[in-house]
Amino acid sequence: MKTADLKFCWMMVACAGLLALAAGCGKLDSGAHAEPSVRVKPAESAIAKVDGDKPATPDGAASPGAGGVGTLIGRIVFDGTRPTPGVIYKKGTADKDASVCSATGDIPNEDLVVSESKGVANVFVFLDKVPAGLNAAPPTEDIIFDQKNCRFTTHAMFCRVGQTVRLLNDDGALHNTRCMVVRNGPANNAISANDRTGIKLIYKTAERAPISVKCDIHSWMSAYHLILDHPFAAVSDAEGNFKIEGLPAGKYQFKVWHERGDSGKPGLLESKYNVVIKGGENPAVEIKADAKKFGL
Repeated sequence: MKTADLKFCWMMVACAGLLALAAGCGKLDSGAHAEPSVRVKPAESAIAKVDGDKPATPDGAASPGAGGVGTLIGRIVFDGTRPTPGVIYKKGTADKDASVCSATGDIPNEDLVVSESKGVANVFVFLDKVPAGLNAAPPTEDIIFDQKNCRFTTHAMFCRVGQTVRLLNDDGALHNTRCMVVRNGPANNAISANDRTGIKLIYKTAERAPISVKCDIHSWMSAYHLILDHPFAAVSDAEGNFKIEGLPAGKYQFKVWHERGDSGKPGLLESKYNVVIKGGENPAVEIKADAKKFGL
């Protein structure tokens, strides 16, 4: 190769190198180069999560609509030797209104009703607070709270704030219904004999626990009302069964209350009964209550 040709080749190589360097510097100057890819993980919420991906509200219930709604079905079961049903009023022993109070014989003591299959009746199962974001209007139909043969026909009743409770009297004798409220105003109503129209009672505020209801004229008459500002509560039936519908999917802590639930006194059988609700059907739960909790 001639000397002139060799010089030309070296000049071409040098120019190519300068052009590549210039192109690279142009990318750096323009800011369009590929930066390292860094993904910053968001800080975890201070609120615990339910089922791994549905954030829970502070009261323990998943946000409405996060995973559909489900139903809690369960049974309260007496754990121990079934107690013998007692009598709270013996026929013919009333000082007044004996013909009315004794019309059907003895009046059973309903402070602890256990079926032959050991289901416990009149147990309240409820959420302490409404799940965040839910605002369910109270039912428009009245609840009937009646009296017959010197006995409240409903021993344990759940009602909503703003819902009308109609106090009736199916006896040919005067009764009064004294509701021993804590957060609501005084509620003591006399209901005339055979009053089938009744007196309207509307609770304005939720109570923290079921309240006692008495008739001062007939001292053995007793019942309990649970007043809440949401629909997530139930009362166990004669076989101990209960159902709470429309629960948003999530994790809950229910209270389980009975008038003898605190060693024979009104109180809780369970203060934090944990349940996870999924949308749709859920397995039934069984809540066992030891005889000692009822003071036995």
